[in-house]
Amino acid sequence: MIGKRINDRYKIISRIGDGGMAVVYKAEDLILDRYCAVKILRQQFSTDEAFIRRFRREAEAVASLSHSNIVNIYDIGEEEDLYYIVMEYIDGTTLKTYIKEFAPVPPDNAVFVLKQIASAIEHAHQHGIIHRDIKPQNILIDDQDHVKVTDFGIAMGLTSTTITYTNSIMGSAHYISPEQARGGKATVKSDIYGFGIVMYEMLTGQLPFSGDTPVSVALKHLNDEVIPPKELNESLPQSLENIIFRALAKNPDDRYDSMGDLYDDLSTALNPERINEPSIMPFKEEDPDQTLVMTPLKEDKEISSADETSVEPVKKEETETAEKKGEPSGNKGKKKKKKRVIMWTTIGIVLLALIVAAIIVLPKWLQVDNVQVPKVKGLTYEQARDRLEDKQLSVKKKEVYDDDSPAGVVISQDPSAGVEVKEHTQVNLTVSKGPKKEVIQDYVGYDIETVKQLIDENKYKDVKYIGVPSSKDPEGQVIAQTPEAGSKNVPEDTVLELTYSTGPRQISVPDVQGQSKDDAEKALKDAGFEVTFAEGDYSNSVPEGHVLKTDPASESQAEEGTTVTVYLSKGKEEKPKSTVEQITITVNNPTSQNQNNGNSKDSNANDKNADSDNNKDNNNGQDGNQPSTDDDEPQPINVVIYYTDAKHDHEQFVNESITKTKVYNLPLTIDPGSKASYQVYKDGQLIQDKTIHYNDID
Repeated sequence: MIGKRINDRYKIISRIGDGGMAVVYKAEDLILDRYCAVKILRQQFSTDEAFIRRFRREAEAVASLSHSNIVNIYDIGEEEDLYYIVMEYIDGTTLKTYIKEFAPVPPDNAVFVLKQIASAIEHAHQHGIIHRDIKPQNILIDDQDHVKVTDFGIAMGLTSTTITYTNSIMGSAHYISPEQARGGKATVKSDIYGFGIVMYEMLTGQLPFSGDTPVSVALKHLNDEVIPPKELNESLPQSLENIIFRALAKNPDDRYDSMGDLYDDLSTALNPERINEPSIMPFKEEDPDQTLVMTPLKEDKEISSADETSVEPVKKEETETAEKKGEPSGNKGKKKKKKRVIMWTTIGIVLLALIVAAIIVLPKWLQVDNVQVPKVKGLTYEQARDRLEDKQLSVKKKEVYDDDSPAGVVISQDPSAGVEVKEHTQVNLTVSKGPKKEVIQDYVGYDIETVKQLIDENKYKDVKYIGVPSSKDPEGQVIAQTPEAGSKNVPEDTVLELTYSTGPRQISVPDVQGQSKDDAEKALKDAGFEVTFAEGDYSNSVPEGHVLKTDPASESQAEEGTTVTVYLSKGKEEKPKSTVEQITITVNNPTSQNQNNGNSKDSNANDKNADSDNNKDNNNGQDGNQPSTDDDEPQPINVVIYYTDAKHDHEQFVNESITKTKVYNLPLTIDPGSKASYQVYKDGQLIQDKTIHYNDID
């Protein structure tokens, strides 16, 4: 087949998969210039009408579905004895291969994949289609973990007659539901069971049941409980194990009511409050001893864990009695035989007509009209989706970061604009998520100089460093930032503002010179300062009690809360006064003293006069002047003066003896508000003690 052209359009490139009824090839669509997958019915079934019907039913089933996780059908047809379906080509691998490589798959990755599968199956169920063969081999996955469910080869409408015939098993044994293994009708619950097996395999890395033959595996589905997944994967959240238990319940009534319910349960399974929820016990079949109706299989046919082989249906050979009990033979038997011939001939003609009609009419009935893909690049996703859906095209959205396009705008489309495709073809839209956002780091509490070294300023639209005073934060420490830490932003569109402390606030000291004490205190405290007072100097211009100066000085800068010392004026300064005290010390003359005393000594004088006459008589011949005696000399007086003033403290001013009256001039200096004093001693006796006050002096 490699290199063969089908219908002069699809060139076979390589073989990429095998199924029970068909082979899948990678091919090139020579008209639309794109890769596709071509599924060709196996040669041995090309003459089997049952298989041809099933093959076409798959195309019909999938063509009626439009879902991002279901493989798209582009075309169906036949050429000579080849029946084929052209499908979307997925550049990836099967989930089976993915499991072999990554199992046990981490819970978050597994849930991401499983939700896509569940969504696809639920979509099929809503359109009346049961897949019936859910297994990893029928699920494709790309390198972004995007899923496509495929191979609806044994899919069947919900209202159609089941193809799980009595005494037969259809579907891969490892993923078959108990009711299918019994030969019962497959339902929505059967797909849920198969999904549970896939989930079990993804999260544990192994199948729940294995055996040497399909029969042995099927029996385990019917009778055995699965090994609890947490025994195989201890890190598995209890919530996910509970979902597996419920999906794999033996009794369909104990499973989820719908795949939508299972999807909803998956969506919250990794919520913190559900991780360690209580475990549920596996549901058990109400009647484990129920008789199983199964086609006997050859026990020597082995089956591997990766088995993709379906256990094919075997038609039950029905036998009927040729005659009713007691019916006579002869002509009646011949007539009955003739009627049978007519009946079978009629049936044959009808069947032949149906086959011819199917061959001629069915391809035309399934034929899909061509449409031209409109240009949607540059539109918003909503606009693009509406325009494509108007053309009967389905849409798949893929979001990527793009520095040049706003979020929500289509930046590419596949197929390109102008290409002619079938209706319902999927158009892949790549939609911008805008420039990639980054988490803003937390810089609060770090030194601003350290932060400057950490930040790549070229990455941001702008970086601003804003210094503000703060009395509670150390100088240089970052105290606020915008945007806030932990927020996601596009660096190229972001202005990063970092506010840091410049230390306590510097404020100007108010000018309160000349103000009263109370007014100055209020002004300084209102400005943010503490106040203390001190005595200042004299001032001829500043009244006493008013502000002479401050420290720190007026109009200078000081930290908020600084204590300002206010110096108050003592008013005008009074100068010292000088004065001279005149102190007179009187000394008495002895002659005058004797004259003053003559009257009191008259009697003595007469005696003295008599003596004097006698003396004169005895001294005849001498003049009249007589020499002085010692009594005529003045007696010395000791004078001592002490004084105290602004310049002297009880110092001696004079200490001398005088024989005559003397006047002393004592200079005194007296400070304002003070006084001076002096003491005069005459011959050791205090004769004068005087105090002079500052105000006594004019």
